[in-house]
Amino acid sequence: MGEGLYAAFRVTAMAAPRASAVVGHGGITWSYQELLAAVDAAAERLSVRFEPSDVLGLAADDPGTFLALYLAAARLDIVTVLLDSRLSAAELERSAAKFDLAWLAVDRRPDGPSAAGGFDLQAVNGARSHRGRALSRYAADDFVVHCTSGSTGEPKGIVMSQAAIEARVRLWSGELALGPEDVVLCALPLAHCHGIDVLALPALLNGATVVFARAGRLTGRGLARQIDRHGVTLMSGLPVMYQMLTAAGGVPATSLKTLRMAISGSAPLATSTQEEFLRRYGLPLRQVYGLSEIGVICFDKRYVGGGSIGKPIAGVEWRLEPVADAHPAQDGSEPEPLRELYVRGSALARGYYDDPAATAEMFEDGWLRTRDIIRADPEGWYVRGRQSGFINVAGNKVGPLEVEAALRECPGVLESAVVGIPDPGTTERVAALIVTDDAFEPGAVQRRLADRLLSYQLPQRYETVPTLPRTPLGKIDYAAVKRLLHTHEGDDT
Repeated sequence: MGEGLYAAFRVTAMAAPRASAVVGHGGITWSYQELLAAVDAAAERLSVRFEPSDVLGLAADDPGTFLALYLAAARLDIVTVLLDSRLSAAELERSAAKFDLAWLAVDRRPDGPSAAGGFDLQAVNGARSHRGRALSRYAADDFVVHCTSGSTGEPKGIVMSQAAIEARVRLWSGELALGPEDVVLCALPLAHCHGIDVLALPALLNGATVVFARAGRLTGRGLARQIDRHGVTLMSGLPVMYQMLTAAGGVPATSLKTLRMAISGSAPLATSTQEEFLRRYGLPLRQVYGLSEIGVICFDKRYVGGGSIGKPIAGVEWRLEPVADAHPAQDGSEPEPLRELYVRGSALARGYYDDPAATAEMFEDGWLRTRDIIRADPEGWYVRGRQSGFINVAGNKVGPLEVEAALRECPGVLESAVVGIPDPGTTERVAALIVTDDAFEPGAVQRRLADRLLSYQLPQRYETVPTLPRTPLGKIDYAAVKRLLHTHEGDDT
């Protein structure tokens, strides 16, 4: 029986059994004592059904149910694949085949909405006949598989041990100084690392309360009401959440008074949003940078601002390796070296499930290739782009993130997504999908960009849209951006 995450949670729960652990959807509250009882009950039920090589797919939507099953699986050392509860039946079936699932855990829905804490175990057809195959593809200490989607949409699994997850929680908790007095807001799916590893587990293993909200259904005012009603002290979320909180005429400046720390991650944060949040609420909005393969890497703890991701947190080893090409400095003086970040540490994943080629490409002698290009200034680090994401304009490398940052500072541009599109004359050209308001004027934007960017970095094509396409997590869907630009080819702004 594993005694890692479960044992740590049990110690916390026994120390303050009546304290609130989880405030779920609809305001349903679980005390630590109630959540521990649900974990033990789930473990007893799973132990009857599961054989040593069985793999569990966890797709519960109710946060209390999800956490009870997660910690029960940790107690029993059951390999668990975390699946987004919003997946379609076809997507769940594909994941079941991909990861050799024997059982799928979902919310119990007797007459509509699920009863909190109830779950159904569904046998996955045909998977149980492949127990030997599943056992051979998982290592002895594998515990959790986080699912991601590649450019083809084929699910890819990041495999982690309990020890690696415990390390993530320990290192990140130290940065946040979490304690029983904290109330943490989680408006992200628990199937994603940001939801479970950055928010829920650090809170629960330090005696704090986790308040859950459905981000897709929140407005700025609704988000502020959740924070004010529950006395939230710490929140971490996507930039779009903070855009809602800083929108003109949205949330009054008298809100969010209980917050001691606001953190943005999983996507680049506009400097204008960061500055407006500080101006309106008097609280720094700090960026965090990390990858599912290792968890949090950098945190702007001292608050440098200006788009900085801060510096590596304690416990993360790093090195910066030069990239073959150089990026010219904006003043034209001398090339700025491009350096890719490599990291390692006790929080590192084992690799990718049943994908030795991808594992060998990204995991090198215990180091993880982030593929992110970093500018390491003395006061803080900045992400310049991705090694695989640069746009090749006649042999010159253009970082989409740098162009997006410049666009976000232009009057009338609310959001932007920059990609490379084929161009017979120059290999690729820079194109931008933008969301605008009444202040947008194309000529003024192009003039502003000309002061910020080099000539080959300037977008040669714009397309305005009401909203940017996003993934279920809320990140910009760049594959969809390219499809939209291809669909509207010839309709240049």
